[in-house]
Amino acid sequence: MKRLTLLTILLVVVGLTAGFALELKPSFTLSGWAKVEWGIDLADYSTGFKNSAEGDLTVNLFAEDTSDTHKGEGDWYGEITIKNIELWATSDETAGATWADGDALGFSAKIVGLGEKLAIGVFNHPDLASNTDFVASIEDDEDGDYKVLDDETGTEADFGVDYDGYGTYASYSVTDALMVGLEILSDVDWVANNDNTYAFALDVQYKVAPLTISAGVNYGFYGSTALSLGDELGFGLKVAADTDKVDGWVGFDGGAVTGDFNYEFGGGATVTLMEGVTAAAAATYGTGLNVATVGYRDLDLELIFTEPQAKGLMDNFDLVVDVWILDLLGAASEWNVIVDGGYKMGDWYPNFKVDVGDDVNTGSTAEALNGKFMNVTVGIDYTAIPLTTIGLYWKSSDFFASPVNIGDIVLSAKVTY
Repeated sequence: MKRLTLLTILLVVVGLTAGFALELKPSFTLSGWAKVEWGIDLADYSTGFKNSAEGDLTVNLFAEDTSDTHKGEGDWYGEITIKNIELWATSDETAGATWADGDALGFSAKIVGLGEKLAIGVFNHPDLASNTDFVASIEDDEDGDYKVLDDETGTEADFGVDYDGYGTYASYSVTDALMVGLEILSDVDWVANNDNTYAFALDVQYKVAPLTISAGVNYGFYGSTALSLGDELGFGLKVAADTDKVDGWVGFDGGAVTGDFNYEFGGGATVTLMEGVTAAAAATYGTGLNVATVGYRDLDLELIFTEPQAKGLMDNFDLVVDVWILDLLGAASEWNVIVDGGYKMGDWYPNFKVDVGDDVNTGSTAEALNGKFMNVTVGIDYTAIPLTTIGLYWKSSDFFASPVNIGDIVLSAKVTY
């Protein structure tokens, strides 16, 4: 990835046109919103205004797509893809923040042969972490959005070799159903790789409808910096099924470094009850759920119910219920339930959100500082004015806080570009 600013757009356009002879048809997309709110704190009747805005500017260098692929012909050929061909800037301002540029422009290239059965990587090496990461953590909150109670360490254990280096790969389609891949990476280039630090990975994928079976193993050997680069050995297996009504999976991850072994089992399924209405469940169990405690074992569960606004159980009514039950085998389990919904009545949209739970790790979320918490929002939106949403909300404070704060009433007007 290369970081670009809006000031470099002309150089990028000229450079791409000259170097790759692509037909460029730049287009610009601008979107954003601005909002004014007036609120009253029902505890002491203090009042005040708040202004906020967000804008996004995107420059697409191609007319219809943000990527372009060129490849040769014959039994052997080179293929290069220039992707994310856009420049974008965003501003999220509540106090005069300025536009900030985003990441854009990426390349991938490979040599293809044997009737497109073999591919050899030239640029954009594979991610060795994903090679053995088949079980997604339920409790992990690395992005810090606190949508769910985060775990005690703030991060999930990633099994296997995980570092960003230079390298290549080869993938071969043995049959239409069976693919085998091999990757090799060095930690840095030959000038700086004094310890000859390398990592290898092997991938296998087999598809037989409705199943997809994926397996991977990776291994790294290091010099003096072994522990800073990840586990020396990682392996994983996942079986997924895709049917009209049910999508399910089961998986296993494992990793070992300097004699220690961690593992994680997981499984889940999404069931389509009727058009747009789904119920999903997932569970994880293993040592990697808390990397700070040696020999730790735990079980996490998540249940999700989704009802769309169009069709579904009740037309115009939308509802999402998300339930987390965490650290079930620990000394102090946690739970969190978020219910978010509303009913579309023409230009009116009454809606609500309830966030309730028990976080035994004091201070680990923005909402919960002392265990049990409950936050409620009830409001109504009015959208008859074009591009405009008028909203009136009551936002509670934490019902379990001491002393209890009755909350705030907020009146808002939001205009969307």
